[in-house]
Amino acid sequence: MLKLLEDPKYPLLGPHLRLLKFTGLWHPALDRVARLKLLLFCVTTSFFCSQYVKCVLFLNVDSIKLILQYIPFHIGIVKACFFKKHYANWSRLIESISEIERHQMLQKDITIHIKNYIHRSRRVTFFFWALAFFSNFSIFTEPYRKNHVGNGTDSYLYLFDGYTPFDRVPPGYYCSMFVQTVLGHVVSAYVVGWDTCVVSIMIFFAGQLKILRIYNMKIFCYKNNVTSFKNIANCHGFYMKLIEYHKLFNSLISTVMFIYLIVISVNLGVCIIQIAEIQDDLGAFLSAYLYIVACLIQLLLFYWYSNEVTHESQLVSYSLFESDWYYAPTILQRNIALLAETTNRRFVFKAGPYYEMSLATFVSILRTSYSFFTLLNETN
Repeated sequence: MLKLLEDPKYPLLGPHLRLLKFTGLWHPALDRVARLKLLLFCVTTSFFCSQYVKCVLFLNVDSIKLILQYIPFHIGIVKACFFKKHYANWSRLIESISEIERHQMLQKDITIHIKNYIHRSRRVTFFFWALAFFSNFSIFTEPYRKNHVGNGTDSYLYLFDGYTPFDRVPPGYYCSMFVQTVLGHVVSAYVVGWDTCVVSIMIFFAGQLKILRIYNMKIFCYKNNVTSFKNIANCHGFYMKLIEYHKLFNSLISTVMFIYLIVISVNLGVCIIQIAEIQDDLGAFLSAYLYIVACLIQLLLFYWYSNEVTHESQLVSYSLFESDWYYAPTILQRNIALLAETTNRRFVFKAGPYYEMSLATFVSILRTSYSFFTLLNETN
């Protein structure tokens, strides 16, 4: 069944593009169905934006708490909007990545390396999809468990406090919850599609840097110096391509990751406080705990694989000295040394202009979240 998600035109990103196409974010052809999905995107965005309008107009504390509690869904709207805004660049990057992979898969000795990182990407992707499914089930059933009915103190909780033309009590409540659940799943699909696509592209960069190291180790040809010079030129050209795509990809995710970094620090602190306040309610505790774990895993995936790309990039220049360069003529040795100096560059993905996406930054986010939790806990 999972093979149905594959697309030979997009060896790495086939399943991700199918999900993004299902949500309407990816639309190679803007047909009638794509336009309907675009309309759904506008409705979903308007619904989530209406929560902020209500907060400004009515200064409702409960609405603010709901936004803070389910902020990853709101970030999903941000991710979708930025994807739409930079659709042409996303399309160019995805097509370029797939073109590189299709070309390399014609080389038998390289195909196995591509299949290895694609297999790794699939494991991460399908694990994250399963995690999102169970996390959503927990999130979307939580209001029903917390509703209080009886003794004249009926209270009905919402997932999102966006505008719906229904009453806040049954049967209008259930109509409103149906709308919220549908739109919530739509946004969840935006989040899952964007996140796993970004993580897989990071895996692509790590895998391609490993492949470049293999090219570097085979750069010297004993029998033909012309072939050696050609190999040097090819390795340099391939490295320049990776730099170009790295800059493009970083520009596409940097702003979104900076916003995500800020809000997730606040969100984790709020969720920890909610867990600390739960008493004698195992279901609510497990639900909140699963939600926290899902957020942390989501965050860790970005920073883990970004850190891996940085690590792999620092090994590229060293791989040239694993070749038989010492048998090469002096002029070839000079060119290899020059290539080594050229490829001595760190590939870093950034969240905004200041923060590197690394494991050190991930740890600092956890510390910030804990500090925020301590501050809120002391003011209660």
